[in-house]
Amino acid sequence: MKRWRLREPDHFAVPDNQEPLLGETDTPKSSVVAFFRRCWMRLLGGTWRDLAQIGTVIVVNTLLGAALPLLGSKPQPLLASNIFDKTLYDQADTWVIPWAGTGGTLALSFLMKFFMTMASLTCPIPGGMVLPTMIIGGLFARAFVECVVPEWMVVLLTTTGGVAMSEHERGAFFARCAIVGACTFCSGVSRAFAMAITVFEVLALPNAVIPLVSSTLVAIFVANRVSLPFFDQNLANRNLGGIPGITFSDKATEPVMGFMTHVNLEHCLPHVITLREIMHLLTSTKLANFPIIRPLDWAEGDAGLLEGNMTRKHLEILLKTLDPQGDQPDREVDLLDPYLQAPVEEDAEPLVSGNPPCVAPETTIKEVYLLMRHCKNEGVIYVTDRGILKGSVTFSSLLARKL
Repeated sequence: MKRWRLREPDHFAVPDNQEPLLGETDTPKSSVVAFFRRCWMRLLGGTWRDLAQIGTVIVVNTLLGAALPLLGSKPQPLLASNIFDKTLYDQADTWVIPWAGTGGTLALSFLMKFFMTMASLTCPIPGGMVLPTMIIGGLFARAFVECVVPEWMVVLLTTTGGVAMSEHERGAFFARCAIVGACTFCSGVSRAFAMAITVFEVLALPNAVIPLVSSTLVAIFVANRVSLPFFDQNLANRNLGGIPGITFSDKATEPVMGFMTHVNLEHCLPHVITLREIMHLLTSTKLANFPIIRPLDWAEGDAGLLEGNMTRKHLEILLKTLDPQGDQPDREVDLLDPYLQAPVEEDAEPLVSGNPPCVAPETTIKEVYLLMRHCKNEGVIYVTDRGILKGSVTFSSLLARKL
């Protein structure tokens, strides 16, 4: 659904001066149709696919809800209250479909709610998932007990003192199964154990502590083997998979040296550089940050000592300040000049960061992420070994990469 919604514009949006393809004729009728189509698309602001998807989901959900009296057009809180009601079977004549029976009606309601919730959550509008998933879990638990669990097992579980249970006790048992199922499914989707705590505190069922806690833990354990949590999966779908990987996966404890972008001295700034070299670096790369290094001739291979950092914005400001006319390209600049790191004017912005954040190669990815969240910088952390620059990690690459 997302791929279809984000497709490229149709063929009609071609330049007017483009020649028609072989065999095509530019008739007045086709021009009029294309004109009205363009006007319609501009009126919708290019969101007709979004509106079509939302409208389709609304229509299908309304039709299926009308065909199932248990769901109908009830709001979510009222539907959840009915599913958890221990007198639900006393009102069976109002919601049971005759040809499907009690179990079949519950199963159909579960399938409808399950797939329509998935369809609605993929629409390009924000929507909640807590109450819908609780309703899905409650419907599944009731359908499971009604269709799968044998009658003798229900009697065995709900009989006390050798006395057969009454219809009231039976309804209370099924209602508690629905509560446990709702809490379990919602916790498995969101991986939030707080769902069990919330349900227990709101409903005040002291005898339901063990069922709620055990089922919730099992649901979270099983769901971890299947997929990411709901909200983390949304981040991964938006190419922000780094956050779920850092906060959820075991790979967050790996050293940053296996994740960093290795240094390229051609993209670094020597501490003494000409304006021509700065201009060449800005035009030949699209990097947002440039480390300032002091080359080390005695080190093995190409190596440099990290001395500071400059952003692309500050490099452009430096060029405009020192050579506004562009007639002194060979002028040398010492980037470690104190006036560039600590300007005399109070309102002036320092162009050079003389103490950029850096970590050791064995630092874990999770620790780098926490450092980025708390330090105020331009979104880059350098990896150094005894002061020698080895690589860098940017905030965008940390979020975009699926760990």
